[in-house]
Amino acid sequence: MKNDMIIFIKKLLLFVRGIFYRERNTPTNLYHLTIQKSGSQWVKHILSDKRFRAKSKLKKYPQHRYEWNEFHQIFPKGTFVPGLYMSYDLYEEIQKPNNYKTICIIRDPRDIVVSWYYSALKTHALIGKVAKYREALTSMDIDTGLHYGIDELSMKFMAMRTWINNKDDENMLIIKFEDLTSNPLESFFKISKWCSFDLSKRELKEILDSYTKEKMRKKDLKKRKVKSESHYRTKSSNHTMYFKEEHFKHFYNVTGNLIDVLGYER
Repeated sequence: MKNDMIIFIKKLLLFVRGIFYRERNTPTNLYHLTIQKSGSQWVKHILSDKRFRAKSKLKKYPQHRYEWNEFHQIFPKGTFVPGLYMSYDLYEEIQKPNNYKTICIIRDPRDIVVSWYYSALKTHALIGKVAKYREALTSMDIDTGLHYGIDELSMKFMAMRTWINNKDDENMLIIKFEDLTSNPLESFFKISKWCSFDLSKRELKEILDSYTKEKMRKKDLKKRKVKSESHYRTKSSNHTMYFKEEHFKHFYNVTGNLIDVLGYER
């Protein structure tokens, strides 16, 4: 009887210690640093799903279009801040609580060029500079349009370099978009564990099953006008299907060794 009581007390202490550890390590705020065409809407929906939110205790902050210094320097405590499309330098200026985490999603920038081209030409809402891009792209063939995209995205690619330059930031977890899409369960579970969210793989799978690409595409089409194309393309934006030698040369002339720095193969 005495031994049973000792075992029970030890288990209870371990349980309480586990709760205390999670509470201490669970972020007060969670930031999402990324670049356009890297699954930002998909990531936002998953991390702000009510089932995920029940574990994170974080409310989604309304996403804004941040252009260079046009961003909030302070976000309320207890929030998940999605879609921070900015350099590390600007992100660093955000006044953060003592306990915070940041997930940084990167993607092969050559694939971003192709995805951006089709989005700007056909599917993206006409906000910000998109109207200007669409007008320009409609007068170009795809080869010229890809060159144009490389030039227009050059500053955003420079921002990606600043993230990698600060990869040793202990509050930032860098994940490749390609890993998210090839193995979403393991990738999002990694995020969940890193944030000390008490979320099982079974619970996470149920959430992910609600946000497959096909389901996201159907939901997106319902919001659009008849015959309008979805933001979620059925065809993958693989640059090897579109880039010619001239595009590779121009890309490397503009971005230097960015591909090597990000960990992608030439």
